Formats: sequence, C-alpha cells, structure tokens
Amino acid sequence: MELNLFGKIGLILKECFSSFLYIEIIVIFLLLFLFLLFNFKYQRKSVIGLISVLLVYFLFSFVILFHEDFFLALRDIIKKIVQYFYFSPIPIYYLTILICAVMLIKTMLTKKHSKRYQIVSYLFLFPIFYLFTLFVTEASTSQMNINEITDIYQNPFTLSCIQLSQLIFFLYIGSFSLYYLYRKNRDRFVK
Repeated sequence: MELNLFGKIGLILKECFSSFLYIEIIVIFLLLFLFLLFNFKYQRKSVIGLISVLLVYFLFSFVILFHEDFFLALRDIIKKIVQYFYFSPIPIYYLTILICAVMLIKTMLTKKHSKRYQIVSYLFLFPIFYLFTLFVTEASTSQMNINEITDIYQNPFTLSCIQLSQLIFFLYIGSFSLYYLYRKNRDRFVK
C-alpha cells in the first residue's frame, strides 16, 4: 500500500487516537515537551537531567526488549557502512571529493587554525586529491565510463584509488571529530 505524505500522517493520527495506550503515550510526550518549554524560563538542570534519564531508560528498555532485532539492525548498519566504504557508489565518492575540496579551501582561508592543524589537515586532504587525480587519469586513459560502476570496479587500480581515498577520508573525519570534541570539552579533560 503506497500512501502519500498526507495519507501517512492521517494513518498515524487515526491509529494514535484509536487506542488508549497510544493516547497515554501522546500525553506523556506532550508533558515532557511542555516541561522542556517551561524550562527555558527557569533554566533548571533537574528537568534536563530527568528527561535525559527517561530517554536513556527508554532506549535501554528498547534494547532489552528487542535485543535480537537491535543487534541484527546494528549488524546491518555496520555492513552498509563497510559496503559504502569498500564499494562506494560513484556519486558518494564524488560527494567525498567535494567535501574534501570545501574543507581544504576552508582550512587555507581560515586564519584561526593553528599551523599544526593546517599541516595535519593538508596531510589528510592532499593524498585524497592525489588519488582522485590518479582515478580520473586512469579512467580517461582506459576510456572507462565513470558512471558505470562495473567498469570502475573491474579495474583493480581505480578500485584501489577509491577505497584508499575513502579510508583516508574516514580517518580524516574521525580524527578531526575527536579533535573538535576534545577542544570543546578541554576544560573537563585538563584539570
């Protein structure tokens, strides 16, 4: 059964008001939402703590009740991530290169970054562009259709260029995410 957006919303609203349990869930979520809204005025950390505890309780309850399904879904997510890394669709690879180009330009133009940050960023980004240049050169000399994934993945050299640049990209994103988390929470770590 294929429903449009309004059909899906209508179906959810119809089901939510057809059962007393669903009505209770709506009331609970509305109360939590109102607590958060009223907390803007009073700025009580206890409200945020209570809602955080309830959220963690809800998530742990879900994991306990549906642990087999949860771990199956987690395994599928990891498999998809590895599949996107190892056999990256070409549009995703192009998007990766575009993100790297934006990050390189941002790193070059922003003066607030330290020299060490810029050097490490260059060490990650320049190999990605080097591998992309090798990929494009090989594709043009071999007269590959770069929109055909089978042409690219049958050539071990182009496949290796894509996979290695994706690995460097994930390392780049991971390391700089950890760096930003450290900088944001530096006062908590250093005492």
